[in-house]
Amino acid sequence: MKKKGLLALRIIVSFGLLGGLIWFMRKDAKSILETIAFCDKRYIIVALGVFVCNSAAMAYRMKTVFHGENLYISFKESMQLTYLGYFFNNFMPTAVGGDIVKAHLSVKNSEDRIRSYTSVMMDRLIGLYSFLILAAVALVVDGGRFQIAFIKPIVFSLLALGVALFVIMTHEKISLRMERFFGRLKMGKPGERLNSLYKIVYDYRNRTDVVTRALVISLFSQSLYFITVYMFFLSMGVSIRVGSVFLVMPVVTFISMIPSIGGLGVREGAILAFFSPIVGRDSAFAVSLLLLFGLFFISFAGGIIYLHWTIFKKRR
Repeated sequence: MKKKGLLALRIIVSFGLLGGLIWFMRKDAKSILETIAFCDKRYIIVALGVFVCNSAAMAYRMKTVFHGENLYISFKESMQLTYLGYFFNNFMPTAVGGDIVKAHLSVKNSEDRIRSYTSVMMDRLIGLYSFLILAAVALVVDGGRFQIAFIKPIVFSLLALGVALFVIMTHEKISLRMERFFGRLKMGKPGERLNSLYKIVYDYRNRTDVVTRALVISLFSQSLYFITVYMFFLSMGVSIRVGSVFLVMPVVTFISMIPSIGGLGVREGAILAFFSPIVGRDSAFAVSLLLLFGLFFISFAGGIIYLHWTIFKKRR
């Protein structure tokens, strides 16, 4: 009953927000649809191509992290898992819900279960840190010309949170206290798993080569994602600095983690709220719809892969 209640809440949040946005923008619906209909399709095609490259870079990052745990998956398998993650984001809570499915499907035997889940978690964590790094760089390079003052304290807060989390994960004394804390939890197997999980994450401080490679790949990958959004703006003839996109989109990404269905509604609302003062409501909402279309485009490919995966499993 609790799970059903939480699922119902996420559905209400997602479709309630999306419906509210559509109702809020109802007077501008005609101009928004015309903007999308008459946008430069060449930019859209290039943007979708860049989006696919972003997915490939994400897959390579995940493969790198898995190999750091001595869990050897091919680039093809990593690509399949990445697209499956996009597909299940449409049904799972928050914009990172598909990671749970990726972790589950990547498990090849029971002994690797914890390491598989940890690898997927580390892959996501490195991805989030790359968002913060790009936001920090954009803040230094373009922040002086950025007109929306309230974005800056949000970025600073996220950076502070990221630094605090990094210290907790790597500081030896804090690590010992965390191990004792997890060890005292009266949770049976879940408590043991949390302890094992934390130990593996803490051990990554001795794997700087793996983390560094994954972080560099992630910076490239997330840059491609932001460029995709930038290309969507260009397709409508909107004049916007690429630095503004790199500064706003990390905040949009973190807000998308609010419980919902794949970030639906939350992501579009954040894009509308943060980009409207820069490019206007019509263009901001149109870009949010184009990005939603791009995500559906990628997740559709994930659905085909899942169908093939299921058939293949049954044949075996």
